[in-house]
Amino acid sequence: MKELDVGSGKKDKVLITRHEGTLGAMGAFCCHFGVPLKWGVMFDDRVVCALHGASFNVSSGSQVTFPGEDSIPRYDIMREGNKYYVVVPEEGLANHTREANMTKRDPNDPRNFIIIGGGGAGIKCAESLRKNGYAGKITMISPESILPYDRTLLSKALPSGDSSKFTLRCKGFMKRNDIDIV
Repeated sequence: MKELDVGSGKKDKVLITRHEGTLGAMGAFCCHFGVPLKWGVMFDDRVVCALHGASFNVSSGSQVTFPGEDSIPRYDIMREGNKYYVVVPEEGLANHTREANMTKRDPNDPRNFIIIGGGGAGIKCAESLRKNGYAGKITMISPESILPYDRTLLSKALPSGDSSKFTLRCKGFMKRNDIDIV
């Protein structure tokens, strides 16, 4: 694995990998807490974050194992002679996360999947349903008045008035993906 600075003085970085002779280029930071993936380890076709063990496929940037919410950006590599170049989109390098494609809610679908609990497992269940084509209603039921949060962090630090540091998904994500929480 090699970390590559893209542009002079920019903080945007790309992680370059080689798996079975093929080069890959992906975002250089874990989606969970932004930890540099260069601190991790490459195992088969994935990079494993050193902090919490989230892993990402080196070909697609897709998240393979939890924790974390999203995949990371992936970039094409082109070859000219003996030189290789990372193809940077016109809009520049992406944020260090990439949301998976989710199925949109179909108002004509009468199904309602109810998830009891508003923690990490509950939100992962809701996301898995949307990622795998479920178009019915999704309702999470939680006794807490805040969005699903990372409970394991409470053993490491206490929020200083800003619970958004601990939430797994923001209100915008919940709204975009038609996941109700009551």
